[in-house]
Amino acid sequence: MLNLDAHFDLREESRPTSGTPFAQMAAAEQKVGRDLHYAVLGIAEPSNTGVLFAKAEELGVRWWTDEQCLAAGAEGITRFVEEFTAELDLLYLTIDLDVLPAATAPGVSAPAAYGVPLPLIAAAVRAAAGSGKLALLDVVELNPALDIDGRTARAAARLIDDAVRQVAGPAR
Repeated sequence: MLNLDAHFDLREESRPTSGTPFAQMAAAEQKVGRDLHYAVLGIAEPSNTGVLFAKAEELGVRWWTDEQCLAAGAEGITRFVEEFTAELDLLYLTIDLDVLPAATAPGVSAPAAYGVPLPLIAAAVRAAAGSGKLALLDVVELNPALDIDGRTARAAARLIDDAVRQVAGPAR
């Protein structure tokens, strides 16, 4: 599982929310004696509590912050994704649009102060799609009521197109 997101989404709550899905998946995997192989690119440190960082460490989550993604650039992000996917049989890629800068993705409930620029997120998407292991892709947290000029929707569409083109191979 590779999540492009500003948040870990590992909260423990009495009922499911947008902040709990990966904690739920980890619990489900533990019940059947497996570990959740989970990585996140784009974590905004101020938007995640110490408890969430501790939970991520406990679960063996691999992550880079938004600042680490910026410093690593497209090549570093591609290498991170390639190394992570090398040990997987199948990959679920989820793109939470709040990983993008607020100017690129205003149509989310929690716009990013820094965010990871679209070309860097696209590099992660292309690397994931190019791994040959991509089984599922979703794009989450688009709120059309908040989306200025359809910016967020267009960014999402571009990322989906990047993934499809990478999987399909060069156009003929």
